[in-house]
Amino acid sequence: MAMQRMVENGEGVRESDGERAEIECENTTERTVLRTKLLSFDDALPCVGDFGRYQLYLLFALLPYSIAYATLYFSQFFLTLVPREHWCKVDELMDDLTAEQRVRVAIPESGKYPFYDTCHRKDLNYSALLDNDGLGDVGVWTTNRTIGCERWEYNFTQIPYKSIGVELDWVCERGYLISTAQAIFYCGSITGGFLFGWIADHRGRLPALVLCSGCSFLASVATASATSFWFFALCRFFAGLAFDNIINIPLIIVMEYMAVRKRILVVNVAFGMYFALGSTVLPWIAYYIADWRYFSYVSALPLLSCFITPWILPESARWYISNKMSHNVIRKLKRIASINRVEPDVHFYENFYKNINSVDNISKSATLVDLFKTPRLAKTTIILTAVWMLTVIAFDGHVYSLNLLKNSVFVSFSLACVTEFPAGFLLTLLLNRWGRRFCSFITMASTTIFTITELLLESEIAKLVMSMFSRFVLNMAANVGLQYAAELLPTPVRAQGVGMIHVFGILGHCMAPYIVDTAQWWTNLPMLIISVVSFICTSLVLFLPETRGRDLPQTLQQGEDYGKDQKFWKLPCLNKLEDNYQDGRINN
Repeated sequence: MAMQRMVENGEGVRESDGERAEIECENTTERTVLRTKLLSFDDALPCVGDFGRYQLYLLFALLPYSIAYATLYFSQFFLTLVPREHWCKVDELMDDLTAEQRVRVAIPESGKYPFYDTCHRKDLNYSALLDNDGLGDVGVWTTNRTIGCERWEYNFTQIPYKSIGVELDWVCERGYLISTAQAIFYCGSITGGFLFGWIADHRGRLPALVLCSGCSFLASVATASATSFWFFALCRFFAGLAFDNIINIPLIIVMEYMAVRKRILVVNVAFGMYFALGSTVLPWIAYYIADWRYFSYVSALPLLSCFITPWILPESARWYISNKMSHNVIRKLKRIASINRVEPDVHFYENFYKNINSVDNISKSATLVDLFKTPRLAKTTIILTAVWMLTVIAFDGHVYSLNLLKNSVFVSFSLACVTEFPAGFLLTLLLNRWGRRFCSFITMASTTIFTITELLLESEIAKLVMSMFSRFVLNMAANVGLQYAAELLPTPVRAQGVGMIHVFGILGHCMAPYIVDTAQWWTNLPMLIISVVSFICTSLVLFLPETRGRDLPQTLQQGEDYGKDQKFWKLPCLNKLEDNYQDGRINN
């Protein structure tokens, strides 16, 4: 999921502007035109090819990072997986009775699945009863007194291995440790965001990516040696340093070198194809390895991409420019032109170098505080933050709730992840036709409906189908959310604002595992919570302005005025084409 899969301010250029720059690059030899038009890297990229062989290579280069992101996202789920069918271990009965008999004679009955008390046993002297009655009268050993378990037995029919959660008995009153370990992992992500974000700004995107994935690789390997909760949690904290960073940084870089009209393709390839592939295969790797320690080693392998990063990804062009390394940008543009077999105007490189180093090209800075100084912009920022956080909670809540179904969790998990493929494809077709607001609204509204339906159904197959439908629309909702913030926030604070929303999304990740823990009070309570969260998110989306077909806000004032001319119920798919495009121009 989800995932904090947010990007920097690469969406701030209209497609029509990019197309116009490309035409100028190809058809003019006037030095004055190049001097006035080539003011940013987005203006220059079409001159050397913004969607050619070089860009296709970059799309392929996203594969190892998307796989590593999927592995980091979901591997801990299988490292700590505990069978729902578990009961108190009674040593005196282990040699003489079968598992079914031990449950029948020693475990109190319960009114909910698995229909016996998983945390208590009957308070009886089993050794004395066996000596006096033998095995023939075990059915009459009854008492109203119960005591808590000290150790547990587990049914490994559907989960064929002992996870660390099983080895350390993270069940009943210790069941919260699984959710806490997951929350600690996401706390590592928040720390990594600040730490490696600073490194990315001061030392470059590639060094930050190499360091965070290297730390995560070592921590993932060390996880296999964990013998206690706190050692395991510490390892997962350091593994979490790369979560989001390992996909956000490559996405930012690739989108910088991609045509504006093709940037939606970057997200869909990274998540709709590569991420979906990794998350679909991952549960079966855990299933067939059937050893959580070996699975820790295998799940660390995708993070080895850190050692090849400098050879498969370029450094950020914007980072070069902001750190006064314009000569590196020119060198990179020449390489792109060579790979794409494009020959720009003879004066192109000279004039672009002059323009990006001119005083007039230096933009004014702003801070996060500026987002909250004016009422409309503050409202938009708060709603965007709430929508993303609620989307993350609903997404992760559905992921962790798969273990509550009686079906095989490996089958359920894979089927849910497969929905990434059609969800990404369908969203590509609909997003630019129906608009961001309507797509976000309809997907979260559908999540609410499917979740409530799952809550009311009794059939396990029907519940699984509804869960798949929910995951399908949540995949689309998450992808819309990734773009919405980058399009609504004004340019001077776009990167900072997206980073702030990302932090609140991580807090949503931390909260989501505890939703599943509420099933101990009522089996359907997790689905009820997710449906309420989805409904609130659905309602909030309606108060955001639509961005389809409009210039993105370039100044704080434009961010404040953005959407004032839009009616509350105006939808792009229900209005005439010309009403949704400014100045009669069609763009993204």
